[in-house]
Amino acid sequence: MATISLLSVDRTLERRLCEALGEHVAVEMIQSLELADMAGPGVVVIDHASVPAERSLASSIAQVLLSAPGRGVVVATDDMQADQVLQAIRAGAADVFSRNADQKHVSEVLTRLLNTSLTAQGRLGGLTLVIGNEQEAMAILASDMALAHSRNGASCLLVDCTLPCSTAEAYLDLKVDYGLAAAIADIDRMDTSLLSDALARHEESGLSLLTFDGGTGAEPAGIGPNDIIGLVQLLRANFGQVVLGAGSLRHPGLLRELASQATAVELVCSQSIGELDSCRRLLEKISLDTATAARLRLLVWDHDPRILLDGRRMADALGINPVMAVQIDRVRARNALNAGKPMMLDQDGGPYAQAIRRICNIAVPAKGSVIAIDRMRRAVLRRLEKTA
Repeated sequence: MATISLLSVDRTLERRLCEALGEHVAVEMIQSLELADMAGPGVVVIDHASVPAERSLASSIAQVLLSAPGRGVVVATDDMQADQVLQAIRAGAADVFSRNADQKHVSEVLTRLLNTSLTAQGRLGGLTLVIGNEQEAMAILASDMALAHSRNGASCLLVDCTLPCSTAEAYLDLKVDYGLAAAIADIDRMDTSLLSDALARHEESGLSLLTFDGGTGAEPAGIGPNDIIGLVQLLRANFGQVVLGAGSLRHPGLLRELASQATAVELVCSQSIGELDSCRRLLEKISLDTATAARLRLLVWDHDPRILLDGRRMADALGINPVMAVQIDRVRARNALNAGKPMMLDQDGGPYAQAIRRICNIAVPAKGSVIAIDRMRRAVLRRLEKTA
């Protein structure tokens, strides 16, 4: 967890920082860096008034940068004259703010630096990238994978990039009014509190949803590939799992970079020679490196063993080794999408739910073991009743 280390003896300044950041970031006031754990991500705030008279501000900043590599350094000072601020920046400070600055400004400065530290040093959550050409299949599969992670106890975010409108929004029956463009605009002040308030949330599972269109039904303007990559890195610092359905994303460099960062890349393809050729051309366009290609797996959507173009032949044609079949009931899938009731949340998920759990490396409880445990529990209760 990221922390704010305040080099000061001023309780008033400590309280101001706590109020500016809220309860989601810990503020620790220390008199020496030797008394603090600087191994994790965070920011060091130097109180200029607490710097000893025999030491210069520049030397204090240099000492902090040496003792806490990777952490941003901020100076809180009463002297906001241009030469003083310039001296601090030249010495290595990432920013300077007045000790009497308003809470909003302090919060924006520290949150931006915390996010930079989190993405550089923090423990990032898993990232699953779901690609393919069948947008609806991708969105449904990505949604159910995210639901599986969320129900397994992980804090999970689903990012759906389907256009012209989000399939995941309909599948989860959510009203979404926060999209990628808004999230990128908020990136400098983004934290867990903002995400909790802004993201649509599926109450039954706890899953959070971010869409490409933000509920507008239109492609967002003014954002580039690097914006999306930076946002995804930050989101991974705030969630245990992020599932990104590529949907309408077609920028080769963006998909290649997202795939290189992903812990798993799932290619969704149905048993059709046309879809197989489309997926082959998509992989050629992205041009994955060897290490990323090793994490690529083929998911055969709507698998039917009676179709001669089986998963193994498809995988060989695409040059992929891992392959997994995903069997679905088309009528059930259509009803689930139309009603906004995901198949993963059905009480009897059947083979489909088991396949999703296997894809997500979530253990599937064996029915036999559950029955055996229930029988043992009943036998113990009967014995206790007899002895009572």
